[in-house]
Amino acid sequence: MTLIVAMLILIYKKANNIGYKTAKRRFVLELRELITAIMITLAGGDPSKVFKT
Repeated sequence: MTLIVAMLILIYKKANNIGYKTAKRRFVLELRELITAIMITLAGGDPSKVFKT
C-alpha cells in the first residue's frame, strides 16, 4: 500500500510541477477533502455547505 501511495504522490507531483514535500501535503489535503465529501454525501448531507470552494 505504501508503494501505491508513493506512486500516486509522484504522479501528482509530476502533473502539477511542484516539489515532493508540497505534492505530499497537497495530495493528503485533497484526499482528506474528497473522503470527507463522500462521507457527507453518504450520510445524506450536502458537501457544498461544508466546503466553500
